[in-house]
Amino acid sequence: MKLSKHVLLLISAGVLLCPSASAYYHFLRYLTRNAPFVSVPTKWDLAALPNKTLNYYLSEQGPTALAANDSLPSILSQIRLAAKTWNDVDSSDLRITFGGIAPAGSPSKGPGIDVVFSEDIPPGLIALGGTSSVGSVIAATATTGAFAPINRSLVMLRGDLSDQPSFSEAFFLTVVHEFGHALGLQHSLSSSVMSTQITRATSKASPLAADDIAGISLLYPARNFLSLTGTITGRVTLGGNGVGMASVTAIPPSGPALNTLTNPDGTYRIDGIPQGQYFVYVQPLPSPLDGEASPANIVAPIGPDGQPFPFPSPFDAQFFPGTRDPNQAAPIAVMPGVSVDNVNFQTQPRSSIPISSVQAYGFIGQVTVKPPVLNRNLGGGSVVAYGNGLLTSSGSILPGLNVIPIGGSVGLNGSPRPYLYAPSYVQMDLLLNSFTTEGFHHLVFATPNDMYVLPSAFQVTVKPPPSIASVTPGSDAAGNRVVAITAANIDQNTRFLFDGYPAAIRSYDAQAGRVVVSPPPAAPGHNAAVVALTTDGQSSLYVQGNNPVSYTYDAGDAPAISIAPAALPAGSEAMVEITGTNLNLIDGLARLGFGTSDITVRRVWVTGPNRLLADIGISGAASPATTTVSLANGLETVTLPGGFSVQPAVAGKLLVLPQAINPVTGSALLTAGAPAMLFTLNLPAGITPAGILLTLNDLPIAVSAVSNGQVSFQIPATIAPGPAIVRLRTSTDAAQPIAFHIEPPPPVIVSILSQGAPVDAAHPVGRGDTLSIVTSGLVANAYTGIVPLSGVTVNAGGVDHTPLQILPSSTVSGAYEVVFTLSSNVLSGAQLITVTQDGRSANPAGLPVR
Repeated sequence: MKLSKHVLLLISAGVLLCPSASAYYHFLRYLTRNAPFVSVPTKWDLAALPNKTLNYYLSEQGPTALAANDSLPSILSQIRLAAKTWNDVDSSDLRITFGGIAPAGSPSKGPGIDVVFSEDIPPGLIALGGTSSVGSVIAATATTGAFAPINRSLVMLRGDLSDQPSFSEAFFLTVVHEFGHALGLQHSLSSSVMSTQITRATSKASPLAADDIAGISLLYPARNFLSLTGTITGRVTLGGNGVGMASVTAIPPSGPALNTLTNPDGTYRIDGIPQGQYFVYVQPLPSPLDGEASPANIVAPIGPDGQPFPFPSPFDAQFFPGTRDPNQAAPIAVMPGVSVDNVNFQTQPRSSIPISSVQAYGFIGQVTVKPPVLNRNLGGGSVVAYGNGLLTSSGSILPGLNVIPIGGSVGLNGSPRPYLYAPSYVQMDLLLNSFTTEGFHHLVFATPNDMYVLPSAFQVTVKPPPSIASVTPGSDAAGNRVVAITAANIDQNTRFLFDGYPAAIRSYDAQAGRVVVSPPPAAPGHNAAVVALTTDGQSSLYVQGNNPVSYTYDAGDAPAISIAPAALPAGSEAMVEITGTNLNLIDGLARLGFGTSDITVRRVWVTGPNRLLADIGISGAASPATTTVSLANGLETVTLPGGFSVQPAVAGKLLVLPQAINPVTGSALLTAGAPAMLFTLNLPAGITPAGILLTLNDLPIAVSAVSNGQVSFQIPATIAPGPAIVRLRTSTDAAQPIAFHIEPPPPVIVSILSQGAPVDAAHPVGRGDTLSIVTSGLVANAYTGIVPLSGVTVNAGGVDHTPLQILPSSTVSGAYEVVFTLSSNVLSGAQLITVTQDGRSANPAGLPVR
């Protein structure tokens, strides 16, 4: 889709398109220009999204130039991985998924994110992102606050990517950042992925920081996010008046920070803080850099008149309670569900901001790494920094500059000095010891009368980054392609990306440093960069830079697809069948899209390597049009241009709606042998059960009752889990077939273990103990073979618990061990415990708690 000048003008007028450069701060407006201020965020209306799911659409018009050995499929895989990063935030209720390839020139209407390549990107930037259309404010209700609904968003990537390899840390994190803007997040100063590229300190292995997770989760809260995290509130004043848009940050001694900006009256509130000890500091926004329209490229909130609130004048930075010495800062204990209030700051005016926009780098061999990574076992290392005010105009260190690590377990060896190989940078030699904790650490750049804090200035690890020596193709016993990867500094939790998609690990040999994986599907002859990512946030790119090991897929015939039916009227609910050749479809990987928000893909089932079924819905307001059918499967995207047509709506057409329930439980989880109820439109008046012909997977089904379009029947006990194809007709009309899902039987608790020993009345457990529930019947991902943590909940003594790990059982074949820590909120005595996966709950077992 080519961007017109009209579109760019529209976005510019909306002031919501953010260049990639400094997490949680939302696009805000206020309904008054006077206190008390209630912020109104700009966000997607979940109630208007099918299944709370937002589609993104990739432009048919790809980049104009690529880096050496790069390809469009590689770039698209990184875009999909970036979107999946936000989709996988469990504490957010918003889901993001692939909506297909949008043909060039197709209109952008309905909710969705357009991902386009354009030459209209300012020099020096890789991408832009933000909202392109926002609706009028929706008033607060009993359950939600007021908000301005996003109608459409845009992620715009530079057309010329010849200097941006798609596998690189910078490209991937930039795309994650721009998707964050498209979802309603803007810049802040926590060094998270939503910080500008200046201070950003996340990695491909761990792209989201606590601030990013809080930001998206507060816009779209799910489950019990707020009850599991804490809050800090206060006010920033200068001369007794509130200071608006002051940057307030909660920072632990080590670990990621959380940041927000104050309201116009100086009040602030930081929600979503994980439990722990935090220091809190305030500092002014940095002076705008060249090319920035405002400090840190923040979009100022607007008032009811549409005019932005002003940015504040400079003031002095300080830690709570009013000190520039981090060693004198008062730690604040944050507890789940508790708000710590009156963390206030009284600041003094300044004529300028001496130090700002500091960025730090490190080196591993000849590779520059940002943020710097220091190995504790080596006793320390060097960090170089660049930023406003660190050096005088003559190139010497700013007089009185002192660099102070926060936390007490990191020392400075000597004084800061100009970096020998680039004198405009400042070198600091840091000392680590056995008490230095792993994770991110922070630096204070202090002068006699001011300070600047750089959160997550460097990362401490206890092992070197991974490095890949070789990738070797082979075959398993069934003749399926596998790849053996030989690598150093890996473990059983290391992930291996083939471009932007993780390979499924088949075996791991720690002694040999060898992993056997199933590579994700890709087009014949595709060349994929292979990158190892470890749980401590490191990457093999830290060692191999822009020269990763690559894997070339086998030669073969190109894939092709067809769809049936290839045309449906507007307003339809129907099942479509995709068949093809050379597809190698894998359940859990395949995604179907039509490139338009008029068509919603409700669910996909892979039924064979070259066949899938999908339930789709077409808007009743859709205009007649042809669309491109897009099938994404691993690294491969197969398209069928003009392959599907939307036809004019047919009035009075019989429809089976895409929801079916168990009428006894009211649940949408349907199992073999259970009662079921379908919902229909346009059944003939007065029709009886005998007048309805119903089949399920081509088995005739007796209808037991029909009333108000609700059709009741019994699911056969012999039907297998998976898609059940429903065909319903009367003597005068036939509905389009749909499919609903037959769930597998619920899980079964086999035993409960504590430190490997069975739990029983004679061996009760204690609060805080780590337990393993041996459970059969859990469903693993078909591709990875792993049971996803996100779908599993443990309820013990009436308290929900999130599993720490789910591992294959070493004692019961086909079972898994669900590992969790028993909450302190569970009462003593005889309790019940159960495991639930995606709504399927095991029968409760007894849990004696001492």
